[in-house]
Amino acid sequence: MKISRRTLIGSTLAATTAAAITPARAAGNVMRIAIGSSLNNLDPMMTTIGDEYIYDNLAFNGLTRMREDLVVEPDLAESWSFSDDIKTWTFKLRKGVKFHDGSEMVADDVVAFFKRTLDPAVTAPARSQYDMVEDVSAADPYTVVFKLNIPYGGFADILTDRQVKITPRAAAATMATKPIGTGPFKFVSYTAGDRLVLTKHTEYFEPGLPKLDGVELRIIPEMSVKIAALQAGDIDVVWDLPLDQVKTLSTRGDLRVDSVPTASWDAAVMNNLIPPFNDPKVRQAFHLAVDKKDVVELTLFGQGVETISPIPPSHSFYAKDAAMPKVNPAAAKKLLAEAGHPDGIKIAIIVPVGRPVRERLGVTLQQLAKPGGFDITVQRMPYAAFSAEVTGKAAFYVDGYFARPTVDTSTFPFLHTKASWNERLWHYSDATVDKALDEARKSGDQAVQKKNYIEMQEALVKNPASFFAYAVNFACAYRKSVGGVKTHPMRWFDLRTATVG
Repeated sequence: MKISRRTLIGSTLAATTAAAITPARAAGNVMRIAIGSSLNNLDPMMTTIGDEYIYDNLAFNGLTRMREDLVVEPDLAESWSFSDDIKTWTFKLRKGVKFHDGSEMVADDVVAFFKRTLDPAVTAPARSQYDMVEDVSAADPYTVVFKLNIPYGGFADILTDRQVKITPRAAAATMATKPIGTGPFKFVSYTAGDRLVLTKHTEYFEPGLPKLDGVELRIIPEMSVKIAALQAGDIDVVWDLPLDQVKTLSTRGDLRVDSVPTASWDAAVMNNLIPPFNDPKVRQAFHLAVDKKDVVELTLFGQGVETISPIPPSHSFYAKDAAMPKVNPAAAKKLLAEAGHPDGIKIAIIVPVGRPVRERLGVTLQQLAKPGGFDITVQRMPYAAFSAEVTGKAAFYVDGYFARPTVDTSTFPFLHTKASWNERLWHYSDATVDKALDEARKSGDQAVQKKNYIEMQEALVKNPASFFAYAVNFACAYRKSVGGVKTHPMRWFDLRTATVG
């Protein structure tokens, strides 16, 4: 459910007392994190942007969680097991876990959450990632059983993802305005354009945690203002630090800057349903026109690496021998002519204002693609309106997505013909890609998975869905007074042991 202006006002008023005692400068043991955008959703199941995912991981828990080293460990589930055919997964829940309203989290809550996620009428963004789930049931109050329609060895891994955070079964209708989770911090108030306020969950199930009394997500769209506030000590953390600031801020003695490799990617999205990119030759021509190494250097200041798919080159499943053909502007022009564009193509690329890396990517592509016959104008759109007005509708735009916990969840939702994110982006369809993705997720054998993912990437080179520009590093900046927190390659924060001051 989208949060309307009326909902936002109501939500803020509902927490008037708490908001009234929250000063402009937070109390000493409250961590202040600067983010760039207002949150569109407070129901974790319906969140879709990075700023929202931070909130998801502070106020809620999943059955499993992923550490900064990408190791999967228990969260609400204390253990799990699977059948010999990897189609039945049984999760044993922790006992005594309390929701923020004081009620106990039990198996029925988990079952209700996943049934809602899988309901097509709900349109949960993550639904296609769990379409292998045939049934979910409660064997007893602390045991949840998932029946899958295919063998799926990575099932515990995908339960770490951002949107599968357990909420009370009785609260589904009010999650957008009165969110309730089990996380270390609970919701106090939200004011669009200003801040989200969270306070310590005193009945959190891990003894002695969290160490902070609260967290504030401060909404500051302008990066220069964020950095100035960090340097002045008015905030404690800048999330998603621009990569051009990594070296500069690293020299300051009062700050700590982390830049970590990730599988997050940006792309020039080409809508396969709309001319001119409904013609594969035009998409192929664009790849011949643009050198991705130059894109990485000009857009990321070298803080990333070129890629051909959502699988990063550092992964063993990356198809290193399926590299795109060498850049050849003359060959690009020839392909455009064969596609009916002898004079090249004039087109606008839409970039999101407030996402400087993606804005810079649009300008970089404008410059690099011109010799290959693409005359591009850069059109800017406020990020707040991007999802509603651009995503899945415009012919050509810059967007990007964060790393997923498995190769399957990094590829299937985006590239399979019937998958949800594909339908929100480029509307791509390729039979070879579909078959390879289907076969890869059916096997628990990594050799079989690798074979299929390489075949998928080889097909993607021949018939590009769009222009995957790079896998990008992720950086955050912290006051030296911040302790107990690391920069997570999945772009969220684990603040259970964090301290300030």
